[in-house]
Amino acid sequence: MQNVLDFVFSSFFLDFVFSSLILLALVSVYEFATTNIKFPSKMLEISVSGVAIGLITVAILSNPINLHKGIFVDARWVLLSCCAIFLNWRIVLIGGIIGASYRYYQGGAGGVPGVYTVIVAILVGAVWRYLLVKFDVKFRLYLQYLFGISVELAILVLLYFALGEKGPLVVNAIGLPLLTLFPIVSTILSLLFQQHRAEGVVAFK
Repeated sequence: MQNVLDFVFSSFFLDFVFSSLILLALVSVYEFATTNIKFPSKMLEISVSGVAIGLITVAILSNPINLHKGIFVDARWVLLSCCAIFLNWRIVLIGGIIGASYRYYQGGAGGVPGVYTVIVAILVGAVWRYLLVKFDVKFRLYLQYLFGISVELAILVLLYFALGEKGPLVVNAIGLPLLTLFPIVSTILSLLFQQHRAEGVVAFK
């Protein structure tokens, strides 16, 4: 029990909490703005929303959890995977390109794998969205949590292989906080999107 408490209150775990809080705060602002502003055209709404998601991703990437020179983690894949479920695919594409480009620009040993995490997060979200719509399944709380777990597992597998010899060390260091905290954040984020979007998971148009 003491080991668990020491971990929860360690600076490393609190860095993950801080990254999660930044994400939730920025998405809350995004949801408030986009659901209250009346855009003159759908294309403008998509463009502005896509850039906004991209800028949120950049903000998250600018406050990372450093593991090694050029290798860091953050909540970017939590954001983009949830966006892939709830938002128009064009918005996700714009946001993903901005986020991936910025991660590549940051460089380091994790530069290219960091781009891969953006792609994988969007793909996992898109697969979930496809299955939920195809089988007409309500995106209930337990499914939202399982979705969060699946995203983190996919990211851990990716990092394990994409980072070469550093992969096992990185996965060992971040596995516990990713699998305990980020699925909860994914669930909260899904609930936030769902609350502001009456059409829920089938928001294709």
